[in-house]
Amino acid sequence: MIKTFLLRSFWLLRQRLISTVTLILLLPIIIFLTISIGMNNIIMETMDNISYEDWVFPGLVMIINTIIITPIIFRDFYYSRLESKTLVTLSLTPLSKFQIISYLIISATVEGLVLSLLPFFILLYLMELAIGITSFIYIILAAFIFNIIIGNALATISLSSNKINTILVSASIMLLFIFYSSQLLIEFEFYPASIIDIFNLLPTTMILNWYRSVEFEGVFNINSFFIPLAIGFVWLYINSILIKRVFSQ
Repeated sequence: MIKTFLLRSFWLLRQRLISTVTLILLLPIIIFLTISIGMNNIIMETMDNISYEDWVFPGLVMIINTIIITPIIFRDFYYSRLESKTLVTLSLTPLSKFQIISYLIISATVEGLVLSLLPFFILLYLMELAIGITSFIYIILAAFIFNIIIGNALATISLSSNKINTILVSASIMLLFIFYSSQLLIEFEFYPASIIDIFNLLPTTMILNWYRSVEFEGVFNINSFFIPLAIGFVWLYINSILIKRVFSQ
């Protein structure tokens, strides 16, 4: 069944092909010019003597994935619910609400990852970095789990209101919070000690810590990997309850 949802994503992508191609070509260039160059002039190395560009690269990859997956989630959980009514039609099929939520978010995650591949390699080229096959597999796995978390959060926001302004403002606040509380751009050593312990509990922080631990220390932190994964799938179940309540209203 997931294949059907992936094919649906492919056909929907064809309807916005030009805008999507433009986005994935410009996105890594804009991020490189506005974030990588600017921050690299301020922070040369991390506290662990790791080059800032090496350290920040996975964070920039997650930002690119987030920017790409955001309109996909809004398409599937806002537009398809209130405008095209596709989500309403899906709710009438034999599929359970959990299956619908799972298939939509997983297909959106896969679509986001595929669309992020070109920006990924463009960013590597611009930053003059090299990455091995094993590191590539790990960062794709990290991005998959990261996207599941972000996709669930955006789906929750999209299902919680019928007002687009409320959804956009809520999503913007949430994404800005994640960008600056998950070590995507700045190490926690620059933050007040009182909030570091809280930020370390975020699943988005955990998955970034997991990847950097594997990449820079050669240590596979089991908790940092499986806890965000478990949270992602529990959140799918919570969203299935939410969508059931939305359709029962």
